[in-house]
Amino acid sequence: MRPLRWIAIAAGALVALVVAAALVAYATIDMDAIRRYAEAEVGRLTGRQMTARTLSVAVWPRLAVVAEEVSLSNPPGASRPDLVRAREVKGAVALLPLLRSREIVVESLELDGVDVALETLADGSGNWVFTPKGDRPAPTPSAEEAKRPGAPFRLSGAIAVVDAKLSWRPRGADATNIAIPRLDIAPGIEGRYTWKGTVDADGVRWTIDASTGDPVVFARDRMPLDLDVRVAGGGVTLTAKGRIEDRGSGPVFAADSSVGWTAGSEWLARRLPGLAAREGRVAARIDAGERKVALDGLAGDVAGSRFDGTLEFDARAKVPKLSGRLHADLVDVPKLRDSAPSSSSGAPAQATGDASPLSPLSKLDADVDFVIDRLVLPSAFEATALRGRIVISAGKLDAHPIGLDCGGGKVTGRVEANASTGRARLVVDGRGIELARAAPGLEVGKNLSGGATTFAVDLQGPARSTAAFLGGAGGRIAAETGPMRVRGVALDAGGSAMTRIFDAVNPFRRVDPSTDIQCAVVRLAVDKGIAHADRTIAVETSRLTASASGTIDLARATLDLLVRPRARKIAAMPSVELADVIRVTGPIDKPSFKLDTLGAAKAAATLGGAVATGGWSLLASPLLQAGEDKSPCATARAGGKSQPANAQPSASSGDPLAPLLRGLFGR
Repeated sequence: MRPLRWIAIAAGALVALVVAAALVAYATIDMDAIRRYAEAEVGRLTGRQMTARTLSVAVWPRLAVVAEEVSLSNPPGASRPDLVRAREVKGAVALLPLLRSREIVVESLELDGVDVALETLADGSGNWVFTPKGDRPAPTPSAEEAKRPGAPFRLSGAIAVVDAKLSWRPRGADATNIAIPRLDIAPGIEGRYTWKGTVDADGVRWTIDASTGDPVVFARDRMPLDLDVRVAGGGVTLTAKGRIEDRGSGPVFAADSSVGWTAGSEWLARRLPGLAAREGRVAARIDAGERKVALDGLAGDVAGSRFDGTLEFDARAKVPKLSGRLHADLVDVPKLRDSAPSSSSGAPAQATGDASPLSPLSKLDADVDFVIDRLVLPSAFEATALRGRIVISAGKLDAHPIGLDCGGGKVTGRVEANASTGRARLVVDGRGIELARAAPGLEVGKNLSGGATTFAVDLQGPARSTAAFLGGAGGRIAAETGPMRVRGVALDAGGSAMTRIFDAVNPFRRVDPSTDIQCAVVRLAVDKGIAHADRTIAVETSRLTASASGTIDLARATLDLLVRPRARKIAAMPSVELADVIRVTGPIDKPSFKLDTLGAAKAAATLGGAVATGGWSLLASPLLQAGEDKSPCATARAGGKSQPANAQPSASSGDPLAPLLRGLFGR
């Protein structure tokens, strides 16, 4: 038993020696000196001032350091004095390295009540970007230097963040706030650290599951920090796998990243209900830093639209620039429109004060090429091979060239806008387009055959809004379609009012299985938002012709037209009484009409109300003064001013309609 006794005595002596050493160490430690040393070292590494109100030490059961009211200062120009505040910082420190070489080895660390406020300053820099004293980054240490004792501290245990707050405020915007109930960072295998915790943001609890390199070595020695992060909540999942590294002018984030969501996502449903209706995903290789963000390998599936490409946003110049290339297999405009956020009132947002929708053109340059293989438009129209280029420079937008294939034909266009003048121009030309092929999903398209259409639009006007552009537009609109056959049901697609108009113009429609349209021509001169027709709207079928004059208000989407149908004289076909004149007025989508099927006097009575609303211009129209025009389409193509050589004498010598109208108005 004697050996065991000596062992017990030796062990007791050793414990007593350790306790005595700890007591001596505790009594000789200068807490103010350690606090000053820590503050100076943090200041050297970050260029900021760190302060701690109190610093205390406990030696049992292990050496523990507690700092209260700790803060790290913000750079000048920030919204508050401190970047970081903490109510209490508790750390367990290994005693032997501290006594032997004054090295601080943190065995555990708990941050309680941390408050971090990140923001973009007026000069565009982030308040989280540190500049070591001397205005130059600290040199990256070698592997041997990193192992030497005397480094300020190193982490060998876990970190716990409890009851923390984090805010992010972009320049000129409101802050986004999140709460962190608890986040644990613990050492794992092969020098990795695991991050697990929860975050409350925007009414949703998010879970964090991540793996990184040593965060202390990254912060202390500016070594790259490898990371593999997954954040999920509210039916949305974000992932990133890459690293944060210092390339000499600040930290750079480079990672393969993605965001995906499930159908019915709680988080998206409150913001973009249409987008939340079906699952989606966007992924890219992100390289962000030095005021530049590059997205390489961009690919996504959003609201049924699939796309890929590259984008780069460079904010280093005086005017930031967006450049890149985008390609989409499919873009479904109706689904994307349904997915877009809407105002609570349901009305489109309007610019306030003197703000112009073109003013952002002066704040951003761009050069983006795009290709869309298939484009689904409203009203079931479809197009393919849409391609173009958008260039913004010095406050001017030029989207040119733009082209697409539609209905067996081709459409080209150009959009120009100038922020300094506040005006825009739209130019569109189409050739060889067949409605049946352009809108295969429409019922009316299934009852059409033939009819290659050509159109041209050239309008320019103020660009304060779509309504302002249409209301102040000037230019021309022209369209023409060639021979086509329309089955009777196709004309019913316009609703009961349009059906009655077609019935009045063409009573053969109800007995003929189809209507053979030989030509339809539209030539409109647009001035201050009003499109004028002066016998420049015309239709010719195998059984009748029709010509129209009047106005169309582009901003209000209303029309006021006089339509004059005439039956063709065809051998062996009984004569049919047609309306002498039809007046079509009201909204374009739901027009009303007045027609005469008994004679000119009745037509005159129907048009009597036109006096107070510009009726005299309709009365003086060549439509009422003209005789029989055997080719209204040719007249419309010629601008409506000159009649064909084979036209009949004017209404003043032979047509009873115009004299009766003049008599009614006292002329």
